[in-house]
Amino acid sequence: MKEINTTTTYSEEVVKKFLHIFYFEKIKKIRILVNLLIIAIIIYFIQEDQRSTIDYITFGFALFGIIELNSSFLPWLNFYKLKMRRDKILNSKVKYTFKKNNFKINLNKDEYINYKDLKKVIEVETAYYLYIDNSKAFIVSKENLSKEQINNLTNIFKEKISTYKYKK
Repeated sequence: MKEINTTTTYSEEVVKKFLHIFYFEKIKKIRILVNLLIIAIIIYFIQEDQRSTIDYITFGFALFGIIELNSSFLPWLNFYKLKMRRDKILNSKVKYTFKKNNFKINLNKDEYINYKDLKKVIEVETAYYLYIDNSKAFIVSKENLSKEQINNLTNIFKEKISTYKYKK
């Protein structure tokens, strides 16, 4: 395999898309369970003949929970927090060099990561999200890659990472 070199600019748009995927991927099972519990609370509220103040408060929190868990509110909040941090990743450029068994990341210094050390890879139409662990991932934009390079990278990730996913 030929070395593949690319650069990703962590623009606001790129980071927002990542946070949306990251959030919904991270809490998928918990979100389903909590949604079911909230629906049970709402059904209980509707069927109850006499409601107390605590029932109305619980119903209000349940509605807020449904909206919060199933909208882009939390990814937006995380983006806002990221924007306010001092060690700004936004608008930084990260250089990647992909090789046969590992890849190099250069933000301010070179760091080598073996493919087998990746927790998972999620591919979307515009990027790859390379998860180092549950809370850290790198974004590799497809913007600067040719179709051949994208195919090569996809094949490497499918071959070397058991938790590779493609999301539409």
